Amino acid sequence: MIRLQIGFTIALTIALFLILGQKAAIAGFSGGLIAVLGSTLYSLIAYSAGLAAAAELLRRHFAAEMAKLSLTLIAFAAFFMFYREVAWLWVFVGYLVAASAYWFGLLIKFDGKNKNV
Repeated sequence: MIRLQIGFTIALTIALFLILGQKAAIAGFSGGLIAVLGSTLYSLIAYSAGLAAAAELLRRHFAAEMAKLSLTLIAFAAFFMFYREVAWLWVFVGYLVAASAYWFGLLIKFDGKNKNV
């Protein structure tokens, strides 16, 4: 999923650069980066236990989601505080495009045989 988010972010960044220029491309990339960092943190926390009891897995996923949400809010706040000239619309578009990878990931058929997906 994280690789798909990175791919979506790169595609959006290139498209924004070609269509709207550098400022929009940096903003879109930054939004996508916030989503990728949140997902990376989620996976590090949620999947660090390996095999565990259901209650432990649920606790880890809850903690991972709270950490991801906190990181996302802090990253957006810090970004807008320190980079005032940002094209804020493209930051949110970048975040939404990268976050949409979850939904597109559900559309990808995975039968367990292809380990490269």
